[in-house]
Amino acid sequence: MEKYILDFLIKFQQLIAKNVKIEHFGLEKAKSICGVDIAYKGNIGYAVAVKEENGNYEYNLVKGDVFFPYIPTFLFMREAPLMIKAVEKYECDLILVDGHGLTHPRKSGIATVIGVLLDKPTIGVAKSRLTGEYLMENGITYVIVNGEKLGVKVGKYFYSIGNKTDLDDIISLSRLGYPTVLKMADKLSKELKKKE
Repeated sequence: MEKYILDFLIKFQQLIAKNVKIEHFGLEKAKSICGVDIAYKGNIGYAVAVKEENGNYEYNLVKGDVFFPYIPTFLFMREAPLMIKAVEKYECDLILVDGHGLTHPRKSGIATVIGVLLDKPTIGVAKSRLTGEYLMENGITYVIVNGEKLGVKVGKYFYSIGNKTDLDDIISLSRLGYPTVLKMADKLSKELKKKE
C-alpha cells in the first residue's frame, strides 16, 4: 500500500477520533440492538447485520467485492463499507461491532468509525487485543490506552467504547456474556458465504 494513502487514512482516523462522543447510553434504554460482522470468500465480503427487538431477530446480508488489503489498524477500510450497508437497513438504538472502538492506536477502531459516521451509539467487541495495557481494579480488567480506561477484557473478549457510549455501558454489556446478535451475525456470515 502506498504511504500517501495510509497517511491520508491516518488523517481520516484522527478526524473521526476528534468527533467521538463519550457519553452514558444506558443499555436498559435499548429497545433494538444490532450486531454486525463479516466473513470472506476470496475477495468477496459477506456482511451480516442482526437486529434484535422484543426477543425477535431478523438479519440483512450485504455482499460485495473487497479490494483493500488487511492492514492492522486500518481494518475499517476493508470492512466498514459493507458493514454500514448491512446495518443501515435497520433503526438500531445500539450497534455492536465485531472489532475495536477506542482501544486503537489512533482511537479510531472500526466500531468508532461506524458510530461516528452513522451518529449512533456503538460498542466494539473484539476477539484479540490491538493495543493498550491491562489494569486490574475491583475485579475488572481494564484496557488502558495512553493512560485512559477505554475498554475491558472479559474472558477472551475485548469490549471497548465505540461512540455515544461510556465505560459503564461496556462493563454492563460485558457482564451479559458474548452478545447474541454478534454470535448470530458471525454464524450467519459464515453460513451464507458457504452457500454461494
